[in-house]
Amino acid sequence: MIKTTLNWTVKNLKHMYDAKETLSFDHPIQRQSAQWSNLQQSLLIHSILANFPVPAIYVQKSDAEEADDKGKTLYKYSVLDGKQRMTTIFSFINGEYALNGETPDAEIEGENFSLAGKTFGELDVDVQQELLRFKFQMFAFEDCTDDMIEEIFFRLNNSTPLTKPQKSKPLMGVENAKFIDSILTGSFFSEKCNFSKLQLRKSDDMCTLLQSMMLLDHKYQGYEYASISADEVMKYSAIIKGNYSEEQKELLVRIIEYLDNVFDAKEKMLRKINIPMAILIADLAMKEGICESDFHDWFLYFFVSNREYSQYCSSGSVKKEKVLGRLSIMENHFSKHFKLDVPSKSENSSGLEAEIPEEIQNESGEQADTVPVSNENEDNSETEEVSGQEENIQTLDFPMDNEAEPLIEQGA
Repeated sequence: MIKTTLNWTVKNLKHMYDAKETLSFDHPIQRQSAQWSNLQQSLLIHSILANFPVPAIYVQKSDAEEADDKGKTLYKYSVLDGKQRMTTIFSFINGEYALNGETPDAEIEGENFSLAGKTFGELDVDVQQELLRFKFQMFAFEDCTDDMIEEIFFRLNNSTPLTKPQKSKPLMGVENAKFIDSILTGSFFSEKCNFSKLQLRKSDDMCTLLQSMMLLDHKYQGYEYASISADEVMKYSAIIKGNYSEEQKELLVRIIEYLDNVFDAKEKMLRKINIPMAILIADLAMKEGICESDFHDWFLYFFVSNREYSQYCSSGSVKKEKVLGRLSIMENHFSKHFKLDVPSKSENSSGLEAEIPEEIQNESGEQADTVPVSNENEDNSETEEVSGQEENIQTLDFPMDNEAEPLIEQGA
């Protein structure tokens, strides 16, 4: 592994990203963009202009597939740590947001400049130039294996407020991370599933997908899990590194494509707590030859006709018994609706067998007069997947993407 120091200004970096396409933020271990609030973005801009310390940027250097006009080899730089800082600055320069009204003034070469509420174009020219000529401390790594990159990521983020789902990503390996990204950026998860902006910032969509993969592996591979908590997701992510077969991927892709065809737009009941159940039942529907439109009608009918499901969506919903309860009730309802053989305790197609409480096995999901499924508590019931400490960190001040916080004095 070779480590070198780079000496580029913000203007240089933006040109590399916009024009030359030699700087990228698409390394699979990276988090999604848009992790910061407007205040967090604004404090980073202030930190640069007011000469507060800003953490270093780390990139992976590799040969590009082409040369420049002079025949010189081009290199591509993939950001490993620093994506949020750089995209925050680029977006500000592009005029995509104004600085927060609470942003402090900045003193530049003895002159005080007002920043609050201003876009980049509204700043004094001297302030604009100060931002454009700012130089990050940057380090480039080359001749690195995937394992080395994953280790670098872990060491850089050892004390930073990543959520547990976000910490799961490097554990699964680069190839699995690429596969996960391809699913999450597809239309089903990005357009049909009902995640809040906060959930997306915490990578709850990735956690939900990994929970679904765990349950499918329980059904087909005999994978044993204690719960579908964030800790269990991290454990599972490490286990599938180099051990998630093409057959497993193909099955998951087929199910996701089926569900993508089931729903035309965002569906409010495709919430975090319900998505793994929908994926398991969709697998059964495909085996039984149920068409997408019929599955759609049943799915909506289920949530207005079943009163038992909600008791397994309350506090502790990631516990195995709650997961099995939701699956069993939904599968029994599905089977009776389509006049299929209702699975017995020993034949349950979700691989649940005797783990399910006996009284749940016989619940029919007959039509009820009310809709008791709690939507308000769904997210709260699953917040135990992210520890209270991490939950608080995600909403306080400004975490430096995968890295340390932008350093700015309190009240500055």
